[in-house]
Amino acid sequence: MMCRTLIFGLLVSVAPAVTFAGTALQFPKGSVRGFQAIEPTATVDIAVGPYVAGQVKMQLASGRVLRQVWKTPLTADQTLGLLAPLRDQLQKAGYRVIYQCGTRDCGGFDFRFNTNVLDEPDMHVDLGDFRYLCAAKTTAGKTEYISLLVSRSPERGFVQLTRVSPVGAPDFPSTTDVSMSTKQAIPADGLPDTPVLSDILAAKGAAVLDGLQFEKGSANLSGNPAQSLRDLAAFLADHPKKSVLLVGHTDASGSLDGNIALSRKRAESVVKRLVETYGVNPAQVLAEGVGFLAPRASNATKEGRTKNRRVEVVLNTAPAK
Repeated sequence: MMCRTLIFGLLVSVAPAVTFAGTALQFPKGSVRGFQAIEPTATVDIAVGPYVAGQVKMQLASGRVLRQVWKTPLTADQTLGLLAPLRDQLQKAGYRVIYQCGTRDCGGFDFRFNTNVLDEPDMHVDLGDFRYLCAAKTTAGKTEYISLLVSRSPERGFVQLTRVSPVGAPDFPSTTDVSMSTKQAIPADGLPDTPVLSDILAAKGAAVLDGLQFEKGSANLSGNPAQSLRDLAAFLADHPKKSVLLVGHTDASGSLDGNIALSRKRAESVVKRLVETYGVNPAQVLAEGVGFLAPRASNATKEGRTKNRRVEVVLNTAPAK
């Protein structure tokens, strides 16, 4: 449990930094900090090995605990391009790398769900692309630990930083106390704030599954829906007790009864894809259809009718069975 949270200003015109006893860990230009929390005294588990035989190898670390999540621009080589410069900075500052791994070597799904990862929407983890690093530095017989979990969404990178420093060590950056977890607004000249699916679901309880396309009168799923379905599958994996309702929609061509039946078939085709391709638990997804009763655009134009042929995901208040 976080004891208190702190927030401090950022200048996006230069690369933002986290200061560690005189060492500034520089994040890429355009990065913003979306979350920060500090526990003055705590004991936490730091992963120092992969998920093997039902568990992740852990190191107990005690002291002041800083947790942050940084949202960054994506690099050409994405998660590796985000992690490598941060690792190099730590090594130059005298930290020794204890353990580092990529998705499969870490243990994939099992590593992510057996380590201390902040929940959506604070931290987003693509289960098919994440990297982890743990480093330590010993001074005067006292050891400080820093771990970095790096992943991405289609729009940006995510870096979760955890630092455990001995009590009495200098430094957390100058801050202003606030009573609850605080998120920073992303400035207009910084990284565009394009929410990922999990952010939208957390804020609104519903979202359109982008990339899905249906031909007029057809329930066959086309287009390139991989990213939206992957994001939804990751959200459901992150929240195994939650369930969602997939609601199909049509344009206004034809009868209401016929369109309600068609829209339900569209939702069912998405459920089938989620289960068969992305391994979603069937108990977490239900299908319904409302025909043309809830348009998102005008049915008077071809473009509007195309937008209306869609499937939306709605958080279900009933837990998954």
